[in-house]
Amino acid sequence: MNSINASPVLIIGGGVAGIGAALDLAYCGHAVHLVEKGRILGGHVAKLDKLYPTDHCAFCPLWTDIKKLREHPLITVHTSTEVKELKRVDSRLHAVMVKKPPVIDGSTCVFCGKCAGVCTEAAIETLGEHVYPPTYLVREEICNRCEKCVKECPTGAIDFQRREETIQLMFDDVIWASGFTEVDLTPLPEFGLGKHPDIMTAMEFEKWTAEAGVNKGAIIKKSKSSVPRNIAFIQCAGARDQRLLSYCSAVCCMHALKQAQWAIRRNPVIQCVVFYTDLRTVGRDYYQYFLRDISGSRVRVIRGRPSLIYPLPAREGIAVKFENTITQKREIWKFDMVVLNGNIGSSLKKKDQEKHFSPALSGDGFVNSASDDISRFSCGFSAEPADVAESVIQASSAAVKAILARRNK
Repeated sequence: MNSINASPVLIIGGGVAGIGAALDLAYCGHAVHLVEKGRILGGHVAKLDKLYPTDHCAFCPLWTDIKKLREHPLITVHTSTEVKELKRVDSRLHAVMVKKPPVIDGSTCVFCGKCAGVCTEAAIETLGEHVYPPTYLVREEICNRCEKCVKECPTGAIDFQRREETIQLMFDDVIWASGFTEVDLTPLPEFGLGKHPDIMTAMEFEKWTAEAGVNKGAIIKKSKSSVPRNIAFIQCAGARDQRLLSYCSAVCCMHALKQAQWAIRRNPVIQCVVFYTDLRTVGRDYYQYFLRDISGSRVRVIRGRPSLIYPLPAREGIAVKFENTITQKREIWKFDMVVLNGNIGSSLKKKDQEKHFSPALSGDGFVNSASDDISRFSCGFSAEPADVAESVIQASSAAVKAILARRNK
């Protein structure tokens, strides 16, 4: 298959948006270079346990798309690679990328586990049961460089001597598809993050309770490894707050409803309470998902943002102080676990990117698609807060815009 346009499209970000845009472009005959700074593709979606509103496995459809992506002849994937510089040269884009090769080469690792078996420092671990292709990684911060694993590897996939590689390529267009990151909440002490093991962020809770995770889907406390009697989900934790994130993170309401109903589904004795400012259930079947959650008192929702979350002495629970803005009553309730939702920001930070790139970024790190020729195509959290479904739609839209722009040149 030959590309309609010999010059490839650069896609920055290997999450669900970047993968979707790359596949759409390749299916239309356009060559693509997809750059992901992490070890694996899939972004945060690869870390999710379930997807709303279907409650299906998050990784199953993602695994299929990653396989298609890696096997497509028009798509070149650069993992462990970061775009350091992107400048316009005449009518094209010059990209300088730096690849940091991992100690264990995922393309030649056969996932036999022999390396982990001989590691005395427990420095070799799997990237996860659902990662495609499956491979191991070396935690270099605790590795003693004994290199026993090198001698044990049957395919020669392990090499401690790999060095950074600089890659320079020319492109006609770029699609920004970098994802999101959880913003540090410690500057907001009222949320109590870090003061109790059972106060955690939404992504920490997702990992802790995932079926493929350490607890195999069981809902237990970190502090005492026992079943929590109740869990509080705090919405807008850090969002709609001029001290941290001024905007609504958009995806948090549905994410909390999903986590709450799955906690109850796995253990019906658990009671879940969602504290919200405004419930955003705007996608297809999202409102029906919300109604299903609150029917029969499965999940209780309270309009009000807690003003203080603090651990009780001897770790005997967590106190949540709030005002119910419907009843106008101020109360303090005790919970066994607290999940903080809302501290989600774009991973494309203006302060880090403006010295290397020329895209116009807002103060919150979102690409302003209308103001600069280099940054006109964006999707997912590069453009605005968006969940999986919205990110996929935006990715297809960005791919179509790139195709039309190439045809008009």
